[in-house]
Amino acid sequence: MSRAVVLVFAVASSGIVLNHVAKLLMATGMLKHVYNHAPGTCRFVPGAEQGSEDIELTSSGLAFISSGLVPQGFILDPLYLSYEQGILMYDFQNPTAGAKKLNIFPKSAEVEEDFMPHGISVYEDDHSGEVRLFVVNHAKGHQERVEIFRFDSDSNSLYHIKSIEHPLLYSLNDILAIGPESFYASNDKYTTGLYTRMAETWFLLPWSNVVYYSGGEATIVADGLVYANGISLSPGGKLVYVADFTSGVVKIYHRRDDNTLLFSRDISIHSSVHKICVDPASGDLWVGAHPSAFHLAEHLKDASRPCGSQVLRIENPAGENVTVTEMYSDDGRWLWGSSIGCYHEKQLLIGTINHKLMHCTVDLPL
Repeated sequence: MSRAVVLVFAVASSGIVLNHVAKLLMATGMLKHVYNHAPGTCRFVPGAEQGSEDIELTSSGLAFISSGLVPQGFILDPLYLSYEQGILMYDFQNPTAGAKKLNIFPKSAEVEEDFMPHGISVYEDDHSGEVRLFVVNHAKGHQERVEIFRFDSDSNSLYHIKSIEHPLLYSLNDILAIGPESFYASNDKYTTGLYTRMAETWFLLPWSNVVYYSGGEATIVADGLVYANGISLSPGGKLVYVADFTSGVVKIYHRRDDNTLLFSRDISIHSSVHKICVDPASGDLWVGAHPSAFHLAEHLKDASRPCGSQVLRIENPAGENVTVTEMYSDDGRWLWGSSIGCYHEKQLLIGTINHKLMHCTVDLPL
């Protein structure tokens, strides 16, 4: 091999490596500076000190909160292994009451001792008024399940209806209920091992997908994502929004009549976007994000190390003139590792992966 060929090969290889390093720097936010600001007065919500990774609202202003998540695919501080898992409730109409843990019935080892809630979704029946809560459950032994509960408002309790498993539901992150037992779900990775999942992340492999499940059957309806995280529905039910954590975008899909998805476009966030909360009145998206995924990973390894938080509002997400506004930003001074922000009647509830829950008034004009 001539020296010229070797030189060309070396230059080309260096270019590929440098390009990948540049993408990693962008994806992890290692060089990003964070400025602190809030939309109003903020305070921590008592009763939710061990994470509030996902939040789902009912039409009456009740918020279900998944708590106690031990994230998969990360090297974790042993402190997180002591966390207590459960579903919490917060009432926007009574904000000073704090978050309360819901009882789950019937009492069973399957749900009580093998319950690791992650993404959640609410389904409200317009005719009967029944409220169901769908919960991603990372059961022991890499057993991925979706648990369906009925919510009883009189007793503030969840009643387990059924568990759903399927070979295509293998690395679940979030869920979007669209019927009494039908849903979309995001698989954030293709592999399940710690180091193979880390390799998927660092090599930016687009192996993540979205699955539709109904009547015991499942099919992949969207793929080619790097890290499919939160998934939500537009108020009219025609659009599905998917957060691609590593790519820093919210993907928009048109929902067909047969529930397959047609990709429309990306909304660039330039942060590691986590979960999405849709304002049913305006259709705006309120997105929890991480300004630096690198600092988040360091925080997961060492719970005493702070990391930043960010909540973004996306106006007119389905239109041509999309506006993205940063509503909350924190360099780690107060809130660590924000995962979602939900807006309701001039109030903002910010959840975290494994830190505290924050309530803010929204005093800014929207």
